[in-house]
Amino acid sequence: MKSLQMKKLFALLLVLVLGMSMLAGCGGGTEEESGNGNDEVVGDTSLQAILDKGEITVAISPDYAPYEYLDLTTGEIKGSDIEMAKYIADQLGVELKIDQMSFESCLAAAELGSSDLAISSLSWSPERAEVMELSSYYNMDTSIAQTILVKASEVDQYKTAEDFAGKKIAAQNGTTQWNLTTSQIVDVEATPISLMNDGVMMLMENKVDGLACQTDVAQSFAENYDELAVPEFLFDFEELGNVVATKKGNVALNEKISEIIDQLEADGLYAKWIAEATEDAAAQGLLD
Repeated sequence: MKSLQMKKLFALLLVLVLGMSMLAGCGGGTEEESGNGNDEVVGDTSLQAILDKGEITVAISPDYAPYEYLDLTTGEIKGSDIEMAKYIADQLGVELKIDQMSFESCLAAAELGSSDLAISSLSWSPERAEVMELSSYYNMDTSIAQTILVKASEVDQYKTAEDFAGKKIAAQNGTTQWNLTTSQIVDVEATPISLMNDGVMMLMENKVDGLACQTDVAQSFAENYDELAVPEFLFDFEELGNVVATKKGNVALNEKISEIIDQLEADGLYAKWIAEATEDAAAQGLLD
């Protein structure tokens, strides 16, 4: 009796097992095949998409010699940042396409992903880190400071931030210089500009009292225009170097770019590029 009951029980269990197996085989497939489970979330293909396309687009604002500038003879975009962009493309094994635009547009291009990267002497900031992926630092051999370029006839008037209170200061919108001007100068009238050369002309035409910019760039303008000078004033600012930006969520791409940057910095390549770009820009009268 017990033997018969055991046989019936075993047969029932066998039917149940076979039924479950058939359901699994006919009911929409596995989690991977049906689109359920972890594979439903699309992975980060930012790097692979560039490799598959065979091209990387880089947003650059070429008005910041020696980092990025236009050759006065050929119109070619040159500079240490350009050399780095070429190096990155070469390391990835893809073609480089330069998207020339204003600095503010470079930030938007990175944030929206209309360009794969933005390389334009970008400084790291928490605001940018919230909306973009930011790479490892490069250009770390240069001590980066920020100041306000002024008229040479007035240079002795400006020694502290208080001396600029109530003044009209030009700065590129969205830049570190804009943020420093609006946060550290009391009652300042900040005037947005698209190109640094526009700010220089406005300063020389007495349309503004100063132009906020990086100290080495300010010095190059002062050396090129006798009417301009760099005061002893410096913004309260400390920077480790520059970064490359890409769209938020492009983690794979950002990690690869950071890996390339870490290596080129270790090899001293950027220091070499900036020395060469400085010599070339100076020979064209852009720095002296």
